[in-house]
Amino acid sequence: MKHNKLIAGFLLIAATFGACKKDDDVAELSAPVISALEIGPDNNKTAHPGGDVHVEAEITATANIESVTLEINPKSGTGWKLNTVYTEGFAGLKNAEFHKHIDVPADAALGSYDVVLKVRDSNGQETKVESTLALQNDPSLPSLAGFEVGLNAAGNDLHAEARVTSPNKIAQIIVEIHGKDWEKEFSYADANMVGQTSYNFHKHMDVTAAPKGHYHVHLKVVDQAGKAAEFEEHFDKP
Repeated sequence: MKHNKLIAGFLLIAATFGACKKDDDVAELSAPVISALEIGPDNNKTAHPGGDVHVEAEITATANIESVTLEINPKSGTGWKLNTVYTEGFAGLKNAEFHKHIDVPADAALGSYDVVLKVRDSNGQETKVESTLALQNDPSLPSLAGFEVGLNAAGNDLHAEARVTSPNKIAQIIVEIHGKDWEKEFSYADANMVGQTSYNFHKHMDVTAAPKGHYHVHLKVVDQAGKAAEFEEHFDKP
């Protein structure tokens, strides 16, 4: 009996120790970390109605990412509001790059906005970082009409086209293609493009090396005044 009681006591202590150790292991997993938050090109924290706003950050979550939430709200009064939860491409990862181009409604009210990026991990821990955004009207910025991209049946050629308008004259156009495991940049400064205030952009880009997956296409128009506007489309490579 004494021998059995000793064994039972030992097992109880071992089980308790194991449970405590598991609790300690969970407790030791730190909350998610968000770094290098960038709002707008070169972190200029500005955007324009009818365009888009670039939001980028690096995320690390020891306990794996569960979701990422982006909130944009006016500092005061009424205005444009956004609350989007992202899981696809993030859930289950320990490290991720958050890189989104968010469309700004053409009728969005000008003014100052609060931007909050939140990351929640699988343990329920949440981290958030805050920044600001100014919606400004700038009719001199480059703009696009009819922007579209398309992949050929062979999956090796991507065409991109758009009608570009640039009051300060075009300096160059940059196309960046990126997915989970592949990215490439194409830069154009053709003689018949540079110095024009309007241009029919139509290019074909070699994407043979890109693996299957979902891709973002960013078309950036830089004008001769040093201003730039960036626009986004998507495609899937089967």
